Amino acid sequence: MDAGELTAELDLTQFKHPDKFGEWMGYSVTEFSKEGRFAKSALKIRNDHLSPAGTVHGGVISGFFDFACGAAVFTTMNKTDFCSTVELKVNYLRPIQLGDDLLARTEVVFRGKKICVVHGFIYVNESEEPSAMVSATFNIVNTDKPTK
Repeated sequence: MDAGELTAELDLTQFKHPDKFGEWMGYSVTEFSKEGRFAKSALKIRNDHLSPAGTVHGGVISGFFDFACGAAVFTTMNKTDFCSTVELKVNYLRPIQLGDDLLARTEVVFRGKKICVVHGFIYVNESEEPSAMVSATFNIVNTDKPTK
């Protein structure tokens, strides 16, 4: 499912704008759990994802992680909440190639009133060893309550 389908499934009312970046990137959510506070997301690497060196551009990986981490954050949110990325730290562990199938597994490790911390990994072609890892922090805003 794409970002719009995920936010509709979770009944998040603050996410109405179409995810045109996601449409270009081609990512999707394959599984999520409100109880488990995790998401699994997929991306098939295309030619337009490659850097001049012929491997996947780091921006593609960080963009994919930003979406995948956000999907995990969505599982913790109330109907009128919205979130934004505060920090995204990516470790690129192995090169990713044209045609690779990526699976990002992201999980909320801390959820406070105003911040949410997520960790995750990208696995390539069903490998058991990760090719990249992430630590991300998101700001959570509830539009029903005034912010200070």
